[in-house]
Amino acid sequence: MNTFEKSLPGVEKLYLALKGEFTPTQWRSFEAAVGLFLSEVPTHLRNAKMVSSSTLSRLLNQYQQTEQLEAHLWRFQVEALKSHARRLRGRKPWMVIRVDLTSIAKTGKKLPYLRVYNGVKGIHLVVMHVSIGKLSFPMGYAIYDPEREETPIQLAFKLICKLAPCQWPEVYPYVVMDSGFYSAEMVDALRGAGFKHISVGGKSNLRLQDGRLLRDAGRGEQVELETLPGTKLYHSWVDLPRDGKMKRFHVLDTQPGTARTLVTRHKRRWLIESFFKSAKYDFGLQETRLRTKTGIKNWLLLVWLSTSLALYQQCLAGMTSAKRPAWKLTLVEAAELVCDLLLPLWFENHLLMARHRRKELFNLSHTADLSKAA
Repeated sequence: MNTFEKSLPGVEKLYLALKGEFTPTQWRSFEAAVGLFLSEVPTHLRNAKMVSSSTLSRLLNQYQQTEQLEAHLWRFQVEALKSHARRLRGRKPWMVIRVDLTSIAKTGKKLPYLRVYNGVKGIHLVVMHVSIGKLSFPMGYAIYDPEREETPIQLAFKLICKLAPCQWPEVYPYVVMDSGFYSAEMVDALRGAGFKHISVGGKSNLRLQDGRLLRDAGRGEQVELETLPGTKLYHSWVDLPRDGKMKRFHVLDTQPGTARTLVTRHKRRWLIESFFKSAKYDFGLQETRLRTKTGIKNWLLLVWLSTSLALYQQCLAGMTSAKRPAWKLTLVEAAELVCDLLLPLWFENHLLMARHRRKELFNLSHTADLSKAA
């Protein structure tokens, strides 16, 4: 087993699977793109090594097999999460499934997927983020496409159903969403799909079966919504500062718990907010500049791939043993380490291709000299 496989188990398999989807020339450009997204430098294509920005732009705008690449990344993530779950001791671990919407602000007029939503003009993504123990991955997204009639709630439901509970017997699936994804139909459909534990933000004006509004219910109280008759839900709330004022956020959970427990469970959703911040400002999500649908999807793939590799390395490095444990590596440091492990392979491939080109040029030159001598 080589050093690469010892340092990042399972990544070499992903690396080879991705490589099989490209021609040698395409792969050289794709490798350079991954190196760019893992590095500290801004994700401008002109900063890529070993390939010109025009060549890289052409690949990203024209490469059509994005779904195959996403499938390879998905298999790697699933295998890594299942392996991590098996290593955890004690009771069955939770698999926390978060969905939320994030926006990439844009000002152009002819960009694909452009729409105004929640006061933001840009590209809007419904994202699914999954964690088991300390290992987490972004495991899918759906573009809120103005040319299609699907709502963010419908897109979120499709993403969540990719993680069917029957395929994850080693964990306890737990879906957590904010109030923007609440609907009676959503909760009912998720329960029908086998997701027994759901925590969702609730709007204060939701009406209960007894005629009260949700804001009138007590913390820890069992409630029944007018739109979900027969479904027992457990209510709590938390006050948080927003714009210089305290704002009350309501939580509805399908499983019982004390007022504090219900809020603590729901706070697991906040990890996706940290992911959005890192993806946007450390891994190039905010800088999506390509102007074709294909280019945007390939850019998003590179963001998902680079953040997944960095999150995997960060988890493998572990946490400190202090009273308040922290990651031994920041996500940026983890990405740099992955880059250092991958770069030798890139340079080796680059040198082999350069040697091959020199050999071809020598053969052509030698043939020409023999022709002149004859």
